[in-house]
Amino acid sequence: MSRTVDDYIGALDKVISGIESESQRIVLSTKKTLIELNQEQLYDYGIDSNGKPLRKYRPNTVAIKAEKGDIFAYTTLFDKGDFYRGFDTIFKNDNVTIFSRDYKSTDLQDKYGTAIFGLTKSNEDIYNYEIFKKELDAYLLKYL
Repeated sequence: MSRTVDDYIGALDKVISGIESESQRIVLSTKKTLIELNQEQLYDYGIDSNGKPLRKYRPNTVAIKAEKGDIFAYTTLFDKGDFYRGFDTIFKNDNVTIFSRDYKSTDLQDKYGTAIFGLTKSNEDIYNYEIFKKELDAYLLKYL
């Protein structure tokens, strides 16, 4: 059965009316990947969402990390993992915010800046075009 222009208009109306809730669903279903991208920036590169290196560890912290065999050449904000395990997201007003529920979160933001949360431009592109877009395309294809 061929589709009419009215069928396409109806399908577009469904897409448009559901796009916000579908975006929220996609963010929720891909939250683990989003968080992992943020944590990778911190742990693998010691950079914030602006791509800037985090403030270096103090000498006594470097000594402790070296003794434990942990990374100390740059700041990772990872000690026992509580801060990382506390990572979560919230979707509000068409924006996704990454944060940590760990009690140290506020102190770490004061010390290292709020840009410890969020994605670098390159990780944003990975998330938007390789992850989010793939899910959104599947949603669109259901109707169009």
